[in-house]
Amino acid sequence: MSLRRSVIAHLRDHVPTVGGRVFQAFLAPATTMPPFITVKLSSRLGETLGQQQVECYLYAAQTSFVALDVLEQEVINALHRRELVDMETGWRYILRYASSAGDAVDVERKLINRVITFTTASAVGV
Repeated sequence: MSLRRSVIAHLRDHVPTVGGRVFQAFLAPATTMPPFITVKLSSRLGETLGQQQVECYLYAAQTSFVALDVLEQEVINALHRRELVDMETGWRYILRYASSAGDAVDVERKLINRVITFTTASAVGV
């Protein structure tokens, strides 16, 4: 889907802290060094509303949640009220910050994480 592709590309270009380490949800290699981000498209918010939720999972080393605080702000600054364009389709999206979940621990990866949710309306073609 072009929305996912657009968000991943935009985060790779606008969140230098992760050094381009932005992946589709569940597809980050086990050897990926933190910090990194994964992107998941979650439920649509009703067909009549035409909105889609985008979840950004932020991961950092288990040293301090302050690193997640900084990364969270960088991601919000990169995506909130920004126009993203899918270079393959020309479709445009404007994301809006919706919420942030609390701190969590990814026991399997031995990392700390947080989820940030954005919403966007249906795409507009050119």
